[in-house]
Amino acid sequence: MRSNNNCIFAPLFFLHITVQKGNAVAFTAILSKHTVVSSKAIVKYDHILSNVGGAYHPSTGIFTAPYKGIYSISCSLLSETSNGVNLQITKNGAKMSILYSAPSTYPHAGQTLQLLLNKGDKIWIQNYKAKEVKLHDYSAYNVFSGALITRL
Repeated sequence: MRSNNNCIFAPLFFLHITVQKGNAVAFTAILSKHTVVSSKAIVKYDHILSNVGGAYHPSTGIFTAPYKGIYSISCSLLSETSNGVNLQITKNGAKMSILYSAPSTYPHAGQTLQLLLNKGDKIWIQNYKAKEVKLHDYSAYNVFSGALITRL
């Protein structure tokens, strides 16, 4: 390491990760347009950026864990200005976390959870409210993603 004009220079180290074929699980899906979500309904993220392992199903909006392990699950939310939105990260029907985006502005909310999932556990994002809500999007703001960190 050396210093020059109050700047510190350090050698870069690269992390090399080897993934065994067939063990990788990762997905990222976004909403491609403004979306109306019914009361308590599952959000169906329709534009797939990646779906390694095929565990996310855009027709249902549900991710199914193919292995027992630790998974990182993330969700971001941007509502239409006409309504506030609460989205729930759900595991097998149980609330794990809630995101909130207020009305009259464009606040962007996000959550990332590390969850122990058993093979076959299901994760989805659903409207927490007992009324229809509108999500604001142009293929950029409302994202659902997950990745297997390690198998157990």
